[in-house]
Amino acid sequence: MDRNSIFKKLVNSGIHTHDQYRDMAFSRNIGLLTQEEQDLLANVRVGIPGMGGVGGLHFITLVRTGIGKFHISDFDKFEAANVNRQYGARIPDFGHSKLEAMKREALSINPYLDIKAFNEGLTEDNLDDFLEGVDVVLDSLDYFEFEIRRKLFNRAQEKGTYVITAGPLGFSAAMLIFSPHEGMTFDEYFNISDRMEPVDKYISFGIGLAPKTTHFQYVDFSKVDVDKQCGPSLNIACQLCSAMAATQALKIVLKRGRVKSVPHYIQFDPYVGKLHTGKLFRGNRHPIQKMKISIAKKLVENRRKQHHTEIPELPKAKPSKDTIPEEVIRYLIKAGIQAPSGDNAQPWKFSYTGNAVNLYIDRNADTSFFNVNQTASFISCGAVIENIKIAAKSLYLDTETDILPDRNNHDLIATIRLLHAESSDSVLADHIFSRQTNRKLFGKKPVSPVLLKELEAAVEPFSGVKLHCVTGKESLKKLGDLIFDIDRIRSEHRPLHEHLHKMIRYTPEDAENKKDGLPLKNLEAGLPGEAILKITRPWPVMNIANKAGLGKMIAHISRQGILKSGGAALLTVSGTLPEDFIKGGRALENIWLTLTRKGLFVQPMTAITLFWTRWQMEGGKNFIDAHKERLPAIWDAYQALFPDVTFSKDGHIMLFRMGYGKGVRCNTYRKEIDALIRKNA
Repeated sequence: MDRNSIFKKLVNSGIHTHDQYRDMAFSRNIGLLTQEEQDLLANVRVGIPGMGGVGGLHFITLVRTGIGKFHISDFDKFEAANVNRQYGARIPDFGHSKLEAMKREALSINPYLDIKAFNEGLTEDNLDDFLEGVDVVLDSLDYFEFEIRRKLFNRAQEKGTYVITAGPLGFSAAMLIFSPHEGMTFDEYFNISDRMEPVDKYISFGIGLAPKTTHFQYVDFSKVDVDKQCGPSLNIACQLCSAMAATQALKIVLKRGRVKSVPHYIQFDPYVGKLHTGKLFRGNRHPIQKMKISIAKKLVENRRKQHHTEIPELPKAKPSKDTIPEEVIRYLIKAGIQAPSGDNAQPWKFSYTGNAVNLYIDRNADTSFFNVNQTASFISCGAVIENIKIAAKSLYLDTETDILPDRNNHDLIATIRLLHAESSDSVLADHIFSRQTNRKLFGKKPVSPVLLKELEAAVEPFSGVKLHCVTGKESLKKLGDLIFDIDRIRSEHRPLHEHLHKMIRYTPEDAENKKDGLPLKNLEAGLPGEAILKITRPWPVMNIANKAGLGKMIAHISRQGILKSGGAALLTVSGTLPEDFIKGGRALENIWLTLTRKGLFVQPMTAITLFWTRWQMEGGKNFIDAHKERLPAIWDAYQALFPDVTFSKDGHIMLFRMGYGKGVRCNTYRKEIDALIRKNA
């Protein structure tokens, strides 16, 4: 509805003048505001630089309070990622200017508003124009727009204008008021200088904004990335910010007593039920603040030292009905190789031509005792296929997959043909690059029955594949005891010990150069565990340590992993042929990505499934005598725990534990695509 139509609507409702509308629209404010104050608000001008999470709410809150004049700025457009926290993010406005959408919304509430819009956003060039005639500024710039924020605060100080900043932190809000008449300046309070690096400025701003860290109790800081300038945010906190900032803005413009400017602060966290008001003497120059900033810098530096999987940009070239650009195919291969593999051996090779991708098994990549008849590699190849299929769907591509298409070439696992599709689906594709193996202890919060049903649904497209879940304290204890017994055997097995240490990358440089195997930090063993790994690297040392009880200690850690989890599950397939394990690998990746999307972590507990697979295929001939004597009792307990599994016929894809917790600090690497492309294929 345009502005003229709105005025006609008012006339039809019997409202003919601005004064008449103001008296009716804001009548319920009277009693908290006087009529004189309400009339004054119509001539107050507020600056709001940004129409995002807090900015849009500031704007609408003040419009409904009766403020009559605004300077607003924003250069961005609304998109789906804004929906959770930004007032104007509605599907009809996706792709449209935030500024114009919010201006339209405000005028639909009060068509008499005087709005000056800065479509290019707040810049150094228009800063003075933005501040001209403004009574108070409600800071709503993005957290990482530090330089223009600093210029805004400092210039407002020079022009005699108040600035209020309120930041959403978890479920809480923290607010500071900068007065041109008293208190500290922006640079003084946050202790900012020109020589500081950008990341140091971000840290100083965050630490100074929230002297009390109540939100630290529940924020998952693995989702905060200063370098990528992203972090979690809730509409709940944005609304708190708006309520707090708007209240202080009214006190300022109506001259309702003194407001407390920095170094005073206000923080309210309804999640933990805490309100903090206080005075931060000397701002960030306070010794405790300096200590917090120093700790935060070290945490950021440590994060930078660890390897994190880079999420590639989507291909700029788009597939059509006739052609699939090479850029798209290489992106799909990059998605494919994010699949799990035994000790990150990456047992795959590729070739591509036209609209087809060929996947080959690299039989020399994984020589572990676990990889009997290449079953672990077949499972991994299945996960590669599923990743490619899921990623392709996000790019408007369907897939047709032929498994083991060439009887004369046993290394050719699959040919995946890419076909143009009319729709896309990125629900799981968004998590291909964030999936991880996590060896940390999880919380004991049980996996919900609803989620277990979703996991079962994730394997339904794969005939013969079944998921057998283990939940409840008693069942998990039985499984933990079983894992303890099997992991003792694993730690006593010389070939497995030597293969594991061959695949551990003991230095960051070795991990980065080889781009396979397991970076030491990825194992999450802690400093004592890392020291033990290094000391026991030679088998003679490990053998002695096992006799001294180290094997039991390692097995106990594995048992604790089962007990400290939300549940566990065994994935099986009806058959033990290569194509069965490939199918099982596809189902496994579907489950893993589903759990990743839900915020749960997974650790494979593969010793028991791969030992069983070797026993199933070869009997006990390749186990040492001591292990051959102990394994039958373990198999009896294994079968008792999973009575629905046909142990004589079913292939065992993976046993894994799952749960809620914190992500790993260091991810595994992947080889460059060109290193995985077969020459002359």
